Amino acid sequence: MSFDLYLQRFDAGNSAQVDRTRVLSVLRAVCQDQPDGFGLYSVGFPDGSALELSAEGLESEHDFTGCVLHLREFTGATIDFVFNVAALGDMVIFNAQGRDTPKEPLVILTAPAQQQHLPDEVGDHPVVCTSPAHLAQLLGVAIEGWEGFRDAVLAGNSGRE
Repeated sequence: MSFDLYLQRFDAGNSAQVDRTRVLSVLRAVCQDQPDGFGLYSVGFPDGSALELSAEGLESEHDFTGCVLHLREFTGATIDFVFNVAALGDMVIFNAQGRDTPKEPLVILTAPAQQQHLPDEVGDHPVVCTSPAHLAQLLGVAIEGWEGFRDAVLAGNSGRE
């Protein structure tokens, strides 16, 4: 079970190409493995933590407008990686676990200028994230909720009767 974050780049309300070179520089700093046939990278960090990066098109001629990060744990290394991929790729982070409030946003911007490029139908409360520490804070409550749900599912109780 994972905590998924969706990263997407926009220009004038539409999906836009991401600078592959910048994203690859972050990835290759920690992972030399090649992706599987679907663009999935298994990324391990020196602290023993890991995540999966789904980035079809990152190393091909196909469009690359965003990616998905599947986190199974939260460490300084995983949060730094997420923030750096998003910021260097000029991508917006969509937190599917968020509640669309300023404290628990669905939409996390990595630069103020991204606000003007969002599609109209995207969340009501986008928040500009300024650092990996700020990203961890923005995900904090959602992380706790996800962990509680995960633990209940693993114990055989989804909380639904």
